[in-house]
Amino acid sequence: MPAAQTVYVDDLIDRQQMTGRSYVLLGLLLIALLCDGFDLQLLAFAAPRLAKEWGIDPKELGLVSSANLLGMMFGAMFLGRLGDTFGRKRVIVTGTILYACMSLLCLLASNPLQLGVLRFLTGLGLGGVLPNVIALSAEISPSSRRATLTSIPMIGMSLGSGMPAVVAGWLVPIWGWKALFVAGGIVPLVVALIIALKLPESALFLTFRGLRRDEVARRARELDPALEVRPDTVFALRGKATEQRGTVGDLFAGKLRATTPLLWVMFACTLLSMHFINSWISYILNQAGLSERQTALTNGVLHWGGTIAAVATVFLLRRLGLAWALILLLLGLAGCFTIATTGFSSALVLTAAVCMAGFGIIGCQGVLNASAGLIYPVSCRPTGVGAALGVGRIGSLSGPVVGGFVVAQHWPQQQLFFVPMLPLAIAAIATLILILRKVDVRGEAGAAH
Repeated sequence: MPAAQTVYVDDLIDRQQMTGRSYVLLGLLLIALLCDGFDLQLLAFAAPRLAKEWGIDPKELGLVSSANLLGMMFGAMFLGRLGDTFGRKRVIVTGTILYACMSLLCLLASNPLQLGVLRFLTGLGLGGVLPNVIALSAEISPSSRRATLTSIPMIGMSLGSGMPAVVAGWLVPIWGWKALFVAGGIVPLVVALIIALKLPESALFLTFRGLRRDEVARRARELDPALEVRPDTVFALRGKATEQRGTVGDLFAGKLRATTPLLWVMFACTLLSMHFINSWISYILNQAGLSERQTALTNGVLHWGGTIAAVATVFLLRRLGLAWALILLLLGLAGCFTIATTGFSSALVLTAAVCMAGFGIIGCQGVLNASAGLIYPVSCRPTGVGAALGVGRIGSLSGPVVGGFVVAQHWPQQQLFFVPMLPLAIAAIATLILILRKVDVRGEAGAAH
């Protein structure tokens, strides 16, 4: 009697030839994050109309924005971890439906408290989607191109963050602030349906958990059309990462003992800087005498710089690894320093400096997200990514608060841009330490093995 056939699914993924269908799957994940990015920024563009219509202090809307970020923190830490139990696809679909429905329910809000509760629930969904998109994109990509391909969905987050400006300029003058929430609800529901129908579950996850053998077999035949799957075929994974189910403790095992805390520092510091700038740049520029049109254009330039960096990351992360993150952080520092010292001297200098800051600070988020998905093994990937994002949200919550404190001190407007330079410098030091420790984000889970 012939011996049972063992097929190593991770080997099939690593040997696969990327096809049009493979890129379609990555495109679906990109669109999922595009919707995420849109929802994350829509309140900033709805806020002026909301403040006027409800007659409330804009600072109250700042608390509403913080409620969204708080929800994202819990969503990343807890819903993100559910991807290790129920599957990456299920959490992506469920999280997308959750935040889409909560966005639509925001139409019924009549005061800041109601809106804050709904935005918190929106954040839970948003927080659960991102770590599982990162995990799934890493797990459908061959190791030789994993860093490059995992970076592609990250473009969606940057693109989506800049889209509320376009939608606001088109719809809000006609339909009011509610138009943004309608767009932020209906489009993700359509995307969730498409993902539910067209996006396969991670074959690595299914194999690791011993689930849905028929689906694994079908996916195996797609990866290798010449493969003959027999009734006695056993699907397995190679490596120590597959020996047991991952736990939170695994995030601090072996080389990850130092890698995980340093990664958390990078997330927290860069997100603090980013949300400091996102929350207060319009106020600072208005106080400096710029018109609403100039302020909107400059804000757009900030996110366009981040989008350009996200596209560059697709090509450079595999080549440079974490050195690319260090380069971006240094560019972000240079952009903030330029604004703080000479940035208001001319419109050209300001635009260039803001673009550089966005390129470095916002662009670095895509690098960190992709890197987290590559650092952690299959057994604890969503848990690791979710924990990093959850800790990072502490920085997100701190950014608007720190900004409010220093703005209240009546510093000269341009000098306020010295504030985000300190966390950026700390993040750069943490990145340099990881580079010196030779943490690899250009292949499969370099630090985890």
